Amino acid sequence: MADFLLIKRERLAWATRERIVDRDEDGSYRPEIVTGQWLNYERGRMQKKSCRSEFERQRARLTRAKAEVAERRLALLDRSLINGDDMIASVKTACLRIKSKLQAAIPRLTRSCYHAPNFTEALFKARGEFDLLITELTTLENGAVPTKFEVIADENGESTERSPAGEGPGSSPS
Repeated sequence: MADFLLIKRERLAWATRERIVDRDEDGSYRPEIVTGQWLNYERGRMQKKSCRSEFERQRARLTRAKAEVAERRLALLDRSLINGDDMIASVKTACLRIKSKLQAAIPRLTRSCYHAPNFTEALFKARGEFDLLITELTTLENGAVPTKFEVIADENGESTERSPAGEGPGSSPS
C-alpha cells in the first residue's frame, strides 16, 4: 500500500498509528478507503501550509508597504518626489496671474483705441498694448514671476490698472 500511495513504509505505519488511515482487522489496507483518507490528510496539511503561507504573504506585503511609505517620506524630504498639491497650487497661481494680465489689458486697449484721433493711430496703440501684454506673459513664462498680484478691481468694483513695478497706465506717480 505504501508503494501505491508513493510514500515510505515507515510513513504508512506512522499514519496508521495516528489513525490517519484505517487498517482492516486482518492487517491489510483497502485501497479505496485508504486512498481517500490519505488524500484528505494531505489536502488538510496543504491547506494549513497555504494558510500559513497566506499569513506570511500578508506579512511580507505589509513590510513592503511600510518600506514604500518610508521611501516616499524620504523622497519628499529630499525633494526628489514632486508633491501633487504643490504642483496644482503653482499651476493655479500661474493661471491666476495670466487671467489678471488679460483682464488688465482689456481696459487699457479699449481706452487707447477710444482716445486715438484716427483709425491708424488706434491700430498702432492697440498693437502696442498687445505687445505689452505679450511681454508680460513672456515674463511669467521665463520664471520672472512678480511676488504680488496686480489689483484689477477694488472692493467697489472700480478697475485699477497697475503693473507690478508700479509703472504703466493708471498708475499715479509718487
